[in-house]
Amino acid sequence: MSTPRSPSPWPRAHRALPLLLGLLGCGAEGEKDVSGDEDEQVADGGGAADGGAPTTDLTWHQDIAPIFSQSCEGCHGATGGGGGLDLSTPERAAEWALPIAAAVEARRMPPWTAADDCNSYQGDFSLSAEDRAKVVEWARAGAPAGDPATAAALPPAYTPPVLDRVDLQLELPVEYTPDPGQPDDYRCFLVDWPWAEDAWVTGTHIRPTNEAIAHHVITFLIPPEDVATYEALDAADAAPGYPCYGGPGGDIDSLQTMRWLGAWAPGGGAAVYPEGTGLRVRPGSKLVQQMHYNTLGGPGADRTVMDLRVETTPQGWADIQPWTDVRWVLGVGMDIPANTEGVSHEFRYRAGAGDRFAFHNAALHMHTMGVSASLHVEHADGSETCLLREDSWDFNWQRTYALTTPVNVTPGDEIVLRCTWDNESDQNAAWGEGTGDEMCLATTYITDSWPED
Repeated sequence: MSTPRSPSPWPRAHRALPLLLGLLGCGAEGEKDVSGDEDEQVADGGGAADGGAPTTDLTWHQDIAPIFSQSCEGCHGATGGGGGLDLSTPERAAEWALPIAAAVEARRMPPWTAADDCNSYQGDFSLSAEDRAKVVEWARAGAPAGDPATAAALPPAYTPPVLDRVDLQLELPVEYTPDPGQPDDYRCFLVDWPWAEDAWVTGTHIRPTNEAIAHHVITFLIPPEDVATYEALDAADAAPGYPCYGGPGGDIDSLQTMRWLGAWAPGGGAAVYPEGTGLRVRPGSKLVQQMHYNTLGGPGADRTVMDLRVETTPQGWADIQPWTDVRWVLGVGMDIPANTEGVSHEFRYRAGAGDRFAFHNAALHMHTMGVSASLHVEHADGSETCLLREDSWDFNWQRTYALTTPVNVTPGDEIVLRCTWDNESDQNAAWGEGTGDEMCLATTYITDSWPED
């Protein structure tokens, strides 16, 4: 096998375009009630007895607790986790049984929106159609607890990855209390990078100190030549940090050079990058921690901490690579007319002669008009590999999906990004930072290592 070359996954004029916003962030601007496929609609209960309430043989201790343990308690456990609701006991789950049934049936919960038939992913906590049917039947039959003496064994809960060591620990420069006057507070904080030599980040673990109000965290890497732009943003706001919806702020020139270093969402743990690879950080760089706080979790302050595993020995090249059409970013070609449904736009990039790289994960981003989105590779040999497809887009739940097996790209392959929107408003929409604007973008961790087929 020949030595792989560092990939160039953008057309030459596009290669400087970075991740432009907090693309994996969650929002709380309203949930959408979207159902699953018709052939996977779950039952509405165990049936009625003489016209009475539905009956079931399913109970919490024997049937439902194992499902909740594996797929729900990461966010809804007794010790918190960002879900804002403890569902770890039969009593607490029974109180919320009917809302649980509605959320599970509509596939809003658990928040795993990757299509089942696209690819396989690490740490999959989604519910099968069978498990969804069980939860709904149990809930609509009155959420019977059953006998704790004969409780089923709980399966091992998914354990997020952990860092084997922490070489650098950074925190927000101040403790911050979100604005209680609004449910969502997007705030950016500049964080100094102390390393005086080239370094490679090979793993991150972002840890909010108040998970009840932390909705997501995105860490952006600002190169030395753009630090002054972000220092000016920080200095212009008298309060700690500065407001930032979507991305870290900055002008179009700085957005072309900043990179993404890590992220956190409720239930998430450490991000351990593929062995032998890392994200290079130059001396004089700074980080921007973009915080999305949701004050519905209660009052309180936060001072998020970021643990980093850092190597000073050069690592294999890696990047968190965005995929979108630069013309869209500049306001051309992604028009979504007012009062329209099913408007789709597509971006394609054909791998050139020097492009040889591997995808390790994928994430998609749109705003609140989004209906569906997908990222796939059309290989030169005529085959196709789906990286990620979300058929029922939900702006409130966006995450990075780590592929079980990396996907290789060779010259002649095409990376295809496709997004679809419904614009029910009276205003035309296009690319923009605001909630009333839209985006179509994918992000991926790519390396120039070449996993064997």
